[in-house]
Amino acid sequence: MMSRLLRVWLNPGIYAGVLLAGILMLGAYQFRPTYDIPFGTPIDGVLLQGFHADEKAPDDETFRYRWSSGDAYITLQDVGRQDFDVALSVSGSRPAGQPPPSIEVSAGGKSLLKVAPPIQLTVYSFQVPREAVENGTLRLHLTANAFSPPGDERELGVVVTHLRVAPSANPDRFIEPPIGPLVWIVGAVAMLGLVLAALGWGVGGVALGTGIVGAFAAWLLVADRLWLTSRQWYEAWPQTLLAGAALLLLFRPVGGWLMRAGGADWTAIQRRIFLTVLFAAFVVRLAGQLHPQIYVVDLGFHEHRFQTVESGQLLFLTFSSEWGNRYNFYLPTAYVFMLPLQWLLHDERLIIRIFTCAISVLGAFAVFYLVKRAVRSGWAAMSASVLYLSMPISVIPLSWGVTTNVFGEFFAVCALAIAVGAYPNLRPNRPALWALLFMFFIALLSHPGVVQLTGLTFGLMALIWLASRRMAGRKAQAAWLMGTLAAATLLAFTFYYSHFLQHMLTTLEDIRREQAAEAQKGGLHLLIGGSVSDRSLGLVVRYAETRREWFFGGLRGFWQEAQAYYHVWPLAGALLGYLLVWPASRKGITLLRENARSRLVLAALAWMLAVAVFALIGWTMNLYVRYMLFALPAITIGAGILASGMRRAGRWGVVLSLMLVAYFVAEMLALWHYRINYALK
Repeated sequence: MMSRLLRVWLNPGIYAGVLLAGILMLGAYQFRPTYDIPFGTPIDGVLLQGFHADEKAPDDETFRYRWSSGDAYITLQDVGRQDFDVALSVSGSRPAGQPPPSIEVSAGGKSLLKVAPPIQLTVYSFQVPREAVENGTLRLHLTANAFSPPGDERELGVVVTHLRVAPSANPDRFIEPPIGPLVWIVGAVAMLGLVLAALGWGVGGVALGTGIVGAFAAWLLVADRLWLTSRQWYEAWPQTLLAGAALLLLFRPVGGWLMRAGGADWTAIQRRIFLTVLFAAFVVRLAGQLHPQIYVVDLGFHEHRFQTVESGQLLFLTFSSEWGNRYNFYLPTAYVFMLPLQWLLHDERLIIRIFTCAISVLGAFAVFYLVKRAVRSGWAAMSASVLYLSMPISVIPLSWGVTTNVFGEFFAVCALAIAVGAYPNLRPNRPALWALLFMFFIALLSHPGVVQLTGLTFGLMALIWLASRRMAGRKAQAAWLMGTLAAATLLAFTFYYSHFLQHMLTTLEDIRREQAAEAQKGGLHLLIGGSVSDRSLGLVVRYAETRREWFFGGLRGFWQEAQAYYHVWPLAGALLGYLLVWPASRKGITLLRENARSRLVLAALAWMLAVAVFALIGWTMNLYVRYMLFALPAITIGAGILASGMRRAGRWGVVLSLMLVAYFVAEMLALWHYRINYALK
């Protein structure tokens, strides 16, 4: 044990990465970018203190601005100690009867500008000497003779529309990096090196991994410095890596045991690569969740539900889109699973972020196991799991904050892995059957939409397996699958749903009456465009008032969802992948491997049929669930199998397969950056 720890600590790749990161950051700070900041945009808020919400001109929506208060700050954190030329666009417009405006701008205790701005927008230029850039941070202090107009409690100073901060025309001497980003980022690189070395990577692998992170930090300092330094985001890097290391520490032994218990294996290199991918995905997701510019839509909602569960209340109602925009039950199970983290961290919002990221990446293990067990291909298993982590629909929910949806889907895909991978062992008093019962029970207590999808999916799956000739000699296990689902449903009803039965029946009757009343009017009033409205993704949900608009608008909505969530191609690619592994007809006994492939393909068929059913229900009845998110495992498994199958075409097939997976990884990173900065703001 000691010798292994010593090998980890003495891995030269760690020290090479640390040295490279320090040199790169030192060099990056010698670049002197210009900061162009329009006010009233999604990216200016983290720089401001003492400013009011953004506003638009009534006659020109493109003209955006903010009112300052009497005491306001603009902070450009850790930009480096140097001389700056600043241009500030200000308007002194005020209602009649208010005192004439005046404004003073100072930095580092030095007064830099003192004017009485006129009504018209005016650009004021002034210089900031390096002595006023304290500790490498430019902090502009704006003071104004504030006023409060009638009927408005706000304290208003002046209108500010734009800030431009450029390096002085006179070349500066050497710019020393601020100590904060240098220490935290280099420390994060060192921690990453230790994790990679502990995973078994050699000198080259550790140096490459740490070098990528150091180069990324240096690139941000050159290309988008404020995105890295705003509000101390870099301080979250070591914390994020520490959380990722804790996840690996807990999961690594469990993952190996589960693979062996499930009748699959992974080689040392497959395990190392998969755990590295899992770690990287978690760290990237959590780091984005902790960036000060991100807006997570449902974070506050989950915080309040978490506090309710903490207080001991497990039965409560919330406003539910899945039940026709009415109040209905909301399941507490995900928050119960979070309670141990609350006892450790005592920060509900941080816990929700960590839990969401962890549960969203751990589903990739179920996908990896399932493909490896059924197809016996490490390449296919790795491709499918990477696609599972990099499809747009895998990343988008992190900014929506649909934690309970992700929680429910995780247990549903775990149930799928057990049902397909351990199918021969679905017999009484076997651990696989008890594990499946647990997964069903939790999935059926996860989220109202996932509950419906899970129940229909596995019910269809059992029926298809019972009816299929491919499952000859294994029909008893399909019956046990159905029985286990029924038992989990009965348990869930007894423990939870029985408390809301009357309320659910009343709600369903209200929905039926509402639809009947609409039908009697002879008109049409149905939602089209899918389950989510998000213009940043090109998704627009609206009501259709005619049959023609409903039909063609609905089809267009499904197409837009396929584009936004999957870039379309993987949907067809998944079908081709499943056809690729569908066993040819044989007389006599079918090989065990072919049985597993048949089960996988038939299970995917049931999964997608359930998704299609709920897509049609939403289209025709205004009862939408997030069916596109639920489709993620089935689509990525099929697409991953196809990507692996491309290798049969020779060298170019291997290159094409790698390029396909790399494309989605790059797209995922770009999309995540966009969601952090601009989405839903």
